[in-house]
Amino acid sequence: MFHRLENIYLGICIWDQRQISATCSLFQNAPNLKMLELWSYPRITWEQYQDQASIQELTREMQMDHLVTANVKHFGGLNYEVDFVAKLLSWAPVLEEVKLEWKGETDRSMVLTKLLALPRVSPGAKIIVT
Repeated sequence: MFHRLENIYLGICIWDQRQISATCSLFQNAPNLKMLELWSYPRITWEQYQDQASIQELTREMQMDHLVTANVKHFGGLNYEVDFVAKLLSWAPVLEEVKLEWKGETDRSMVLTKLLALPRVSPGAKIIVT
């Protein structure tokens, strides 16, 4: 257990279920995590990795009771990245904001519509796209 871990910066391939599983395991063992910063890389289209399971297929019921902010650098707006943000919003009851650094080549307005429609367990959670 990482009881003293409050802030973490991770560089992960969000499309790789093994890396997502390892990251989720870390989250479960860091009950006091308040700030999460992710670097989403490499920017690869989902179609190249159809054999990988999507993040929505993760059945872990997690709760990140202390997570207040999450930042995702190099957010491309791809489905698996939106799915990851959806999971964060469903796991963090005190989340105040998710900051996404836009680097996408997809239709930004369509992605923003998806992001704003995501359900959240924290009623005050904001999504900020820069």
